[in-house]
Amino acid sequence: MNKALLRFRGWCLVGLLLSVYATYVELRAEKDADYVAMCDLSPKVSCTAVFTSNYGKGFGLTQYFTSWNPPNGALGIGFYMLLLLLTPPRHRLLAWLQLLLCFVSNLLSVYLAYLLYFVLEDLCVVCVSIYVVNFFCLWESWQMYKQNWQNDTKAFSKVPNVFDKNK
Repeated sequence: MNKALLRFRGWCLVGLLLSVYATYVELRAEKDADYVAMCDLSPKVSCTAVFTSNYGKGFGLTQYFTSWNPPNGALGIGFYMLLLLLTPPRHRLLAWLQLLLCFVSNLLSVYLAYLLYFVLEDLCVVCVSIYVVNFFCLWESWQMYKQNWQNDTKAFSKVPNVFDKNK
């Protein structure tokens, strides 16, 4: 099996586990105000504060245009499961879709990192870990896409050109 594919699946599994943990912490904190998560290291290094903020659901965006406002962790669970279902990308279109999803997740990571640092003025170890996972998913997805594209080019180069007038 391809090393990039194995690494990609590994990063997706790490992202999935982090998203499950984030969802658990958020739901538990909503039910129990005294709950202290493992990732709550200090008042300014607290994932619970971030997960239970207005930005902890629907990326802080969905509340403005829909009543569906799931926890970011739940969206992450769906995202990483989708990425795992798309692997290995057997077709160029699926590889491109996977690459696009990873790129968008990195854009969202930049947006959420901005909110984390400048708006919430907090540090969330789980969040930053997910940003790192998203970067490596993008990197490995790019590696798989390049490999898929190169394989396609080699396959097309072996097809005889019937329109070549010199032969």
